[in-house]
Amino acid sequence: MGQLIKMMDYVSRYEVDMFRYPGQFIRLKKQQWGKTKAKETEAVDIDKLKQQFLDHIFDFQMKWASSTVREKSYVDMELYKDPNLKYFLQRFPDTYLVLYRPIFKLKKAPVEVEIIIISPTTTWLITILEGDENSVFLGSNERFWTEKSGRNDKKVLSPMIELDRMDGIVRTIYSLYGIDLPIRKVILNRTGYFDFPLVPYDVELVEKRNYEEWFTSLRKMSSPLKHMQLKAGNALLQYCQTVCVRRMD
Repeated sequence: MGQLIKMMDYVSRYEVDMFRYPGQFIRLKKQQWGKTKAKETEAVDIDKLKQQFLDHIFDFQMKWASSTVREKSYVDMELYKDPNLKYFLQRFPDTYLVLYRPIFKLKKAPVEVEIIIISPTTTWLITILEGDENSVFLGSNERFWTEKSGRNDKKVLSPMIELDRMDGIVRTIYSLYGIDLPIRKVILNRTGYFDFPLVPYDVELVEKRNYEEWFTSLRKMSSPLKHMQLKAGNALLQYCQTVCVRRMD
C-alpha cells in the first residue's frame, strides 16, 4: 500500500516527522496483517479478507493524513470514495510515498497540483486524463487537446500544462534542498488511447496498450525506503499548505 503523506491541505503525521512515520507505518501494517491472518477461517475467501484488510488500512491512512496528536483537519467525506486515491494507495508498494492533490505555497498564490509519488528511486509526477471508454486523445503542443469518441470531438485542457507546473515546483524545491532523485512525468489514461507523435522526450504516455507493463514495473519495486527518498518527501512537505485546528480531545 502506498503511504499517503499529504492530501490536499490537510495536516499530516508525516509533517511532524517524515523520517519516522514511513517505517512505523510499514511495521504497523505487517503487525495488523499478522493479526488478521490469525483470525482467518475457512469460511472467509482469501481475496475477500485481503480487501477488507486494505480497506481498514485505507481508513487508518486517512486518519494519519488528516490529523496529528494535537491537530486535525476536516476531511471532505467524498475523498473516502475517491477511486483514484484508493487506486494509488491500495495497489502500489508500501515504500511509495503519495502526495494527493497537495497545495504548494511558493512565491505566488497557493497552487494545487495532481499526484506526486516518491518511490525509493524515482519521483513520479502523474496527471490523469481519462474520458469515454476507448476514446482517443489527440495530443499537441497547443493549449487544448481533442478527445475523439465515435463521431464526437471534445476539447480538453492540455495535461502538459499541469505536468510542467508540477515539474517546476518539484525541481525548484529539490534544488533548494540538494535532492538528487530522478523525476519522471506521466499522463495516465487507463480507459483509452493517445495519439501524440511528437510527445516530449521527458513525458511518458501510459494508456491501454502499455498500461499493464507500466503498472507491473512499479508494483515490482522491492527496494526498501531510502534516505534520499525521505529527504525528498520532507522537502516537499515544507512547502505544502496546511489548514487545521487544535484537537479538543
